[in-house]
Amino acid sequence: MSTPLPPTLQEQHARFHELVIPNLEPLLRFAQRRVQDDGDAEDAVQEACIRAWVAFDDLRDATKVRAWLYRILRGVISDAIERQDRRRQLVSISRLEDVHESLMGSEPDFVFSEVAARLDGEMLRTALSMIPEDFAVAVELHDIDGLKYHEIAEIVGVPVGTVMSRMSRGRRLLAATIAEHRHAWSLADASTTTRGARARRFGGRGAS
Repeated sequence: MSTPLPPTLQEQHARFHELVIPNLEPLLRFAQRRVQDDGDAEDAVQEACIRAWVAFDDLRDATKVRAWLYRILRGVISDAIERQDRRRQLVSISRLEDVHESLMGSEPDFVFSEVAARLDGEMLRTALSMIPEDFAVAVELHDIDGLKYHEIAEIVGVPVGTVMSRMSRGRRLLAATIAEHRHAWSLADASTTTRGARARRFGGRGAS
């Protein structure tokens, strides 16, 4: 029995284009939220594409290309941060969670969509930069980029349960960060937003 011939360079280019190009826009948006400059984000995506091409033979399952590309892009961005010695200033997790508890009282988690909808892109980028990387990435990939739990687990290299835990905590930290800066960002008071969300959930009952 004859051995199948390896794909030609032209066939490889065609397959690479088919799988990678549709993912470029979400990859760029992800990079823009992780770095301070749009030019740096574009450079990161370009470098990720180069690395993806070099390692293209490693992609055995085409259905996992999205997670594979995100994983490569995360590596590019991490390398860039290390080279430039720019580490994000991380706020105290315990302090933020205390803020969240004091603002929300006995309410359930401050719903991410309730606060994110009030922010423009720059505000959201700033808020995400103020919480630890692991939690910010989990929230971004799921709530903003729409990736599934198992895809995020593949990207960050942790179990699905850890992803879900990071998302829950990340949402609380992000909500507290936004609430702390609500005056500077001209947002509604957190308690007002919470009462409004509760009133909508219960069809207006109990609204003041």
